[in-house]
Amino acid sequence: MLKLKHITTLITAIAILTACSSGGRTYKNKRYICDFEGNYWNSLVDSDPNGANLLNGTIPTSWCDDKSGLTGEVSQPYNGYWEGVALSNHCSKDWENDGQPNDQLYAYVDKAFSGKNFVICNAFMNSPFLALKNKSGFIGSMNIALTTYSYNATMNGNHITPALGASESIWIEAKGYINGSDEVQATAEFFLYENGKPAFEGWKKWYLTSMCEIDKIVFEIKWDGEGEYNPYPAYFAIDDIEVIQKEYIE
Repeated sequence: MLKLKHITTLITAIAILTACSSGGRTYKNKRYICDFEGNYWNSLVDSDPNGANLLNGTIPTSWCDDKSGLTGEVSQPYNGYWEGVALSNHCSKDWENDGQPNDQLYAYVDKAFSGKNFVICNAFMNSPFLALKNKSGFIGSMNIALTTYSYNATMNGNHITPALGASESIWIEAKGYINGSDEVQATAEFFLYENGKPAFEGWKKWYLTSMCEIDKIVFEIKWDGEGEYNPYPAYFAIDDIEVIQKEYIE
């Protein structure tokens, strides 16, 4: 059954890629994995899990993968806070000590999905994004993990908010855009917490080929509890992003 499931997933992904193609030109799909490993990425990791070096500007706040053109950035919407997609290599399941409001760069895992680096996405204030700088393509998949801060606040509550209710869920909504248009090409959802509990443990793969061809993907965190806004930390971790781009054959 496991093999059949994987074969079915592969067939579906191929079918989606074919369905999203246009123009009738012959092409092959070039596949890249942005794994955030190497000297360039190491230089972008904030050594302080509180994100202090991001806030005081001692490390760059934007990055770009030279093979796929995948880009991300960190901004500072107001003093003392950051949002966006920041490099990290901090992992901890010690939510009591490493899951406090200042511990923003810990992933709630034992290690990165591959290597040692990954990114933390903070969607608290606005909608962070990933973009393809050189040309459009497909985001085939990415691996998602919870963060230690979000786990602690969501499951145990803190001085700001109670623990997540038994019937409440939190999920990521991804929106795909292309050619600078404000029109959403497609959306996809991925649950972080479902019915009051974590939706998964460790890293979990999120398949995104259904979003078709895009050059920008925007993330929002949704919550189905009562209230005007999501009171829980809007953080999650990402590793090994698969980018698929068309290489046309003359």
